[in-house]
Amino acid sequence: MQDPPLSHKPPSFMKTLKKKNYVPKMKAMPASLATNTVSRAGKAAGNVAGQTVNLTTKTVGMAGTAVNMATLGMAGTGVNAVGKMGKYASKKLTGKGRRAKLHKQHSWLAWDSRVTAPFIKLDLLLECHRLPKKDSFCPADAFACVWEVPSGFKSNSKRVNRMPTRQEREIGRTEIVRGNRDPLFSTTFRLEFKFHEEQTYLVRVYNEDLRYSTDLKEHDFIGGCIFTLGELLGSSGCSIAMPLYRGKSFVVLTGREIVETREVLEFRFSGQDLGLLERKNNKAQVAKDVLETMQKLNVAKTVLEKFDSYFRIEKLDREDQSWSMIWKSEVVSDNENPTWNAARLPLQLLCGDEPTNPLKISIWVWNRFIPDESVGFVETSVDELIQKAKRGIPVFNVMAERRKLFGGVKLKKAGVLKGLKSSVLQIPSMLQYISGGCEMDLIFAIDCSDVNGDWRNANSLHFHSEEWLNDYQAIIHKVGTIYDGFERRQKYTMFGYGARIEGVNQQCFSLGENLQNADDLVNCYDDTFSQGNCDLELGARVELKHVVQSAVYRSIRLSQQRQSFSTLVVLSTGAIDDLAATIDVVCAAAEDAPLSIVIVGIGNDGNFETIHKLTGAEQGKLRHSNGVPIARDIVHFVPMHEFHGNVRACVAESLHDVPEQFVQHFTNAGIKPNPPRAVPDFSLNQVFGEPHSRADNLMKKGSSHKDRKNGNSSVHRR
Repeated sequence: MQDPPLSHKPPSFMKTLKKKNYVPKMKAMPASLATNTVSRAGKAAGNVAGQTVNLTTKTVGMAGTAVNMATLGMAGTGVNAVGKMGKYASKKLTGKGRRAKLHKQHSWLAWDSRVTAPFIKLDLLLECHRLPKKDSFCPADAFACVWEVPSGFKSNSKRVNRMPTRQEREIGRTEIVRGNRDPLFSTTFRLEFKFHEEQTYLVRVYNEDLRYSTDLKEHDFIGGCIFTLGELLGSSGCSIAMPLYRGKSFVVLTGREIVETREVLEFRFSGQDLGLLERKNNKAQVAKDVLETMQKLNVAKTVLEKFDSYFRIEKLDREDQSWSMIWKSEVVSDNENPTWNAARLPLQLLCGDEPTNPLKISIWVWNRFIPDESVGFVETSVDELIQKAKRGIPVFNVMAERRKLFGGVKLKKAGVLKGLKSSVLQIPSMLQYISGGCEMDLIFAIDCSDVNGDWRNANSLHFHSEEWLNDYQAIIHKVGTIYDGFERRQKYTMFGYGARIEGVNQQCFSLGENLQNADDLVNCYDDTFSQGNCDLELGARVELKHVVQSAVYRSIRLSQQRQSFSTLVVLSTGAIDDLAATIDVVCAAAEDAPLSIVIVGIGNDGNFETIHKLTGAEQGKLRHSNGVPIARDIVHFVPMHEFHGNVRACVAESLHDVPEQFVQHFTNAGIKPNPPRAVPDFSLNQVFGEPHSRADNLMKKGSSHKDRKNGNSSVHRR
């Protein structure tokens, strides 16, 4: 069984043909069969249309002669499906046509039941120390402002300006603490942590000069600092101290996770008599009459007779009063009383901070050859589900919209939906594991095949330029920058595959180990494809099995020493010559390896169909060669050319599933987070290091990202 696409549907041939007036063409047909078919049609729709459906052998996928049958008209309009359904079905069966392409692209979006990572929200707390005296000899009347700035701002800025720029978005301001050199601000700032993005923020501290003025120009600027949420949450105790670059003043930033955001709704639904009303529908009656005629002609049962159902969960947008889908279940095949798998969704995703926000559970029937049909819907809320579950099993009437004869819409009961399970649970978040010392390991695998072209040629994907970064360099640096913020003991590693070294094919070889940060990763890549490297030759055969195996061994070895989770980032041009062997290794890794695999497609002309098979995008779920489905999804593929050079969006999409896979691995393994690390006791020497001049402090903070690879950083972390 294949999973249905989310929202894309092929154009309905039924609607198209209704607009046209077809003259019935009655061919030679048994008289008794024609009479029975026409009489059934007249009873069903009230209007007999002696039209013919020419079902070719491609329609039913069987060899034999064409079958001629009569079908009915609806409301005086003849429906002639001669050749249309056969042509459309043949395209589907041969893998051609828009429907087949959309199904291939979006079938993976039909999620299975799984542990979904909760949203991570935190409160940012600020406290300053050793602020200077501004007015005469009185302590400062200080307040702080927080801005969100674009990613990469920290690397490119040498110091914090007195006034914000147009690129900055103000988050908020603290209260004014008067006459205190070490103010502890009670105002907090609510932030959402997104692991897949480089979230950069800027803090400015001012001394109030003109009372009650909101214009920052009227106040004295004390200093500021720049930080990322990765640096903050990856530090011991989720706390960092940063200099304000004015004298010996510094600010301590602390992040506290909101416990309520860890809550998820665990639910399981079942349906009862969902197909009864559908049988009464005219369109369903047409399919039924056609099927009866086909059965008389000894034609096999087709998918039109099946009731393959799934449900969607939608939430209401308060602004435009529209419903938007947020989740979709798996498909239960050929059952009018389906029971779907249990699932968990974060409450923040379902209802935000209001459990009474309306939700819609809509039930659909998936069809292979025609668009999905709506069975009905139920409107409820998280609060209603939980309250009814306390008193028993919640039962809801599934209502279907039906058009009235003279306009308007009426609701009819289309079955019953039961809530077999509805409860709120708290599951660990990714931040809990990181706060307890779980390390984030990063492994790169670089495609060294001849598909890239000779790196000495300007048309090569590996070509180096002093004016711009190629796709490999851009992805490596961006991903490395995101992981740099997390504290770790283990260094990064970079592999190569698909090359020839000294005339021998090498499918997994080390390009660099013990790499400190993103700049070391880029430098390692640059050294590999330097103009003077004559040992490396681009190979013709590409195998990923050995790279995945090496990443699995590394992730398991690190996890035996301490809590850790590894991410393998494969940069590929699309070619894989050992697909079956790689799938088996991936399925084995999904059992117990703390590993996520991210594949980024490089190049505009790459053929990525093989990689789609590796992610399970075509068959709905990846399976081992022995037929066992994969335990959990660990592979995610993103082609870079779809983002038109936007590296930030490409990396964000490629790393989007890592937090969910992270939580799913530890939850399935029964591993709980370690106790959070203690908050450091910051002192002046710890923040500024050894005594040095103010100019050295400014120069130290103003260094570029290439200078920071030697470990020069003004952020103190234990």
